[in-house]
Amino acid sequence: MSHDRDVAHQFGRTAARYEQSPVHAQGPDLALFRASAERLRPRQALDVGCGPGHVAFTLAPFCETVHAVDASPEMLEIVAAKARDTGCPQVICQEASAAHLPFPDAAMDLMTCRFSAHHWRDVAAGIGEIARVLRPGGTFILTDSVAADDPLADTHLQTIELLRDPTHVRNYSVSAWMALFAAHGLAPVRTDHFRIRLAFDDWVARACATPERIAAIEGLLRQAPAEARARLGVEDDGSFQLDVLTAECVRRADR
Repeated sequence: MSHDRDVAHQFGRTAARYEQSPVHAQGPDLALFRASAERLRPRQALDVGCGPGHVAFTLAPFCETVHAVDASPEMLEIVAAKARDTGCPQVICQEASAAHLPFPDAAMDLMTCRFSAHHWRDVAAGIGEIARVLRPGGTFILTDSVAADDPLADTHLQTIELLRDPTHVRNYSVSAWMALFAAHGLAPVRTDHFRIRLAFDDWVARACATPERIAAIEGLLRQAPAEARARLGVEDDGSFQLDVLTAECVRRADR
């Protein structure tokens, strides 16, 4: 099975959990998504890796059309049902991966991606597609968990993320994101950094982690060096802190 199909399967079986997750339904970054959409009033917006639609419905009151794209049909079913139930015909669902967006060049005024990119097998291809589909002068907003700046903490973070969810690829560093943006003609105009607390039991349950994988994560966290535990803010029950980046970028007209 390919990675894209693995991702679709994983999030298909956990779709309802992500819809109900406070970590995903809330957050200071959603205010930025809303404020940007209200300011820009885009005709065409596209949320890549939309999940259960938290960003799409945040944008919807200010957009003519919001395209909600995800690799998981089950996630899209949740979005489509909510669009019907809440009277949001401007939210249109389409199944696709980030690396192959089914839209023409320069078609979108606003593009967004929230807590999805760390599952992409080829993040450069995904950002390249976003830059292709975004019109010159258009806005792209990314929110994603980022790698710890300490290599020791980063190694432990990537390991527990992969043990919890085998479709995890990598949390990228802030500098790696800045390099990706620059390589694809996306100029950051604002960045925000915050931390979220992940309650251990909810975190592993949301991904349907197996008992064996949960035990492995618990063992790794118990045995982690004090420096790694401190950087990740590991608590006695295994809950920890995750660094998050929100970056608002404009597509340069010369690309």
